[in-house]
Amino acid sequence: MDFLDALGQRVLVCDGAMGSALYERGVFVNQSFDALNLGEPGLVTELHRAYVQAGADVVETNTFGANRVKLAGFDLVGDLEGINQAGVRLAREAEAPFVAGAMGPLGTFVDDGGVPSGAAEAFAEQASVLVEAGVDLLILETFGRVAELAVAVEAARAVSSIPIVAQVSTSEDGLTRDRVAPEQFAGVLVDAGATVVGVNCGEGPASTLESVERLAEATAVPLSAQPNAGAAREVEGRRLSLSSPEFLASYARRFVAEGVGLVGGCCGTGPEHIAQIASAVSGMAAPRPVATPVDATP
Repeated sequence: MDFLDALGQRVLVCDGAMGSALYERGVFVNQSFDALNLGEPGLVTELHRAYVQAGADVVETNTFGANRVKLAGFDLVGDLEGINQAGVRLAREAEAPFVAGAMGPLGTFVDDGGVPSGAAEAFAEQASVLVEAGVDLLILETFGRVAELAVAVEAARAVSSIPIVAQVSTSEDGLTRDRVAPEQFAGVLVDAGATVVGVNCGEGPASTLESVERLAEATAVPLSAQPNAGAAREVEGRRLSLSSPEFLASYARRFVAEGVGLVGGCCGTGPEHIAQIASAVSGMAAPRPVATPVDATP
């Protein structure tokens, strides 16, 4: 069974954080986490395997920043192909049911908030390597600007017909960094070629749910949600970090009720969070039908 078949039958669980989880395991923040695919592959595979054992159906490759723009900051552009290929191999070694090629934003913008020249080529380059290495789908995530994500989706769709999950990071008001509302970016991303649209990172599960509710009204395609564990909030005069696995999992079924078919975690979440989410959505049928892309170029 391929990813789209599975997504059309039941709720699928994605993994949790990679960057914050690696940091907790002693990796310094001033180095390329993606380069660990080559330098410390055992550490990466160990984390992938922990998510699989927790119940994740989809494991993302450790390639969030493995595009030429981000790698240039570490003088690693020459290792771009090797880092992405190793990312796929390590996820496969963890025996993940489905492997998603993770792609993040370039991290650079022109003054007017637009997309820098060469962005499409950079995204297409990384997507091509990930697809050639054998990923089942691509997850483009943590994009704060819809304009950049749309370019990334179009670039990825131009080189492959595999499913694309396009995820935006929104603030507490539900808007992206470039002030686009869910009702607007849903259609933009679907038109660009996304198979699934959703929200990840952000301010935690509560604000993610609000964004998902607005997405659900704007599009009929399957939705995804991978919130952060939760920011500190004031509860009866106390500042509490609502980040327990049980707290995050309590939102999982609410996400599904709004149309989310792929649910997982982002920053601050670990295998323990994913285990609780997997338990919460176990046996739940897919909330939305899946359409196979017809406008892709293999």
